[in-house]
Amino acid sequence: MAFNGRFVLNMAHFASVLGASFEDLIEKSGLTVELLDREDCIVEDGVYNSIVEECVDLTGDQYFGLHAGENLNLAAAGLIYQIVQTSETVKQALEYCCEFANLGCRVLPLDLIEEANHYKVTLAPDPTWRAKSETAFRQTAEGVIAFTIKEFHSLTRFAHNPIKIEFPWPEPEDPSEYKRVYNCSIEFNKPEIAIHLRKNHVEEKVVTADYNLLGVLVSHAHEKSARLEKEKGFASVVKQSVIKLIKPDFPMVEDVAAHLFISSRTLQRKLKEEGITFKSLIDELKMDFAISYLKRPDLSISEIAYLLSYADVSTFSRSFKRWTGKSPNQYRAMLQSM
Repeated sequence: MAFNGRFVLNMAHFASVLGASFEDLIEKSGLTVELLDREDCIVEDGVYNSIVEECVDLTGDQYFGLHAGENLNLAAAGLIYQIVQTSETVKQALEYCCEFANLGCRVLPLDLIEEANHYKVTLAPDPTWRAKSETAFRQTAEGVIAFTIKEFHSLTRFAHNPIKIEFPWPEPEDPSEYKRVYNCSIEFNKPEIAIHLRKNHVEEKVVTADYNLLGVLVSHAHEKSARLEKEKGFASVVKQSVIKLIKPDFPMVEDVAAHLFISSRTLQRKLKEEGITFKSLIDELKMDFAISYLKRPDLSISEIAYLLSYADVSTFSRSFKRWTGKSPNQYRAMLQSM
């Protein structure tokens, strides 16, 4: 029984965002970051369990797994982009998603099952692994569910939610965080872990044109994220959260605040202390993305406007001229002449 090293690396990265020591968690694995990032890296379940338990203890977040799965939405979009290139329907893509998930977490296999009136994605934990650490089991299961729902949302272009989710453990005193992240009905004390999906949603065709653009977005977002990791300050943390939440619409301040587990007022106050507003931060990111997109001759101005969440080309053009003093076409011509 083992876990993929990148799965462990993602857990440690997210815990560090919440204040835990990334270096200490990596040391606990007995491996280096470089080794964990290899596709063939395997971490034994006992080591994985202790790392997850440590993540929960160090962050003080009882919903650590749930929030980690929610945080991986951009990585999920990148995975989706690759999968849909060979998928005709959401169903086929979900089947591939289950296969990929099983490679990373072999003790909690996923399966897409067709029933009379709906489909369900089930998680069947290895009982031996679960007996070793109920904490690691629940945190992992909740995170995998959140991650899978993000995949489903991306495949359906964020148009559909699950019918319900079932868990085999008792309902917590306050289930509101589950409902916020999963955005559907949650039922506890059920015989299995399962996501129930409407049949017509699963059998929809995948519209690949949008995903070709999504691939461009994901690629640039990863590059921008890597650069931001070297910056310090709260504004940098907010920018990274914004990038993770792009789908391709840019998130609202409430979305980013919820992602950081703080109120909108606190987020805006902390930004103000660094001399920046949320609106100017979004503007800065959009300008950065726009300039990068204009360097690509394969992207039309209308496609760039779509990727930056503008309703039409004229609105995008006005914003771009406000940022740079030039129209998008003028700026692209300038870049080509350099």
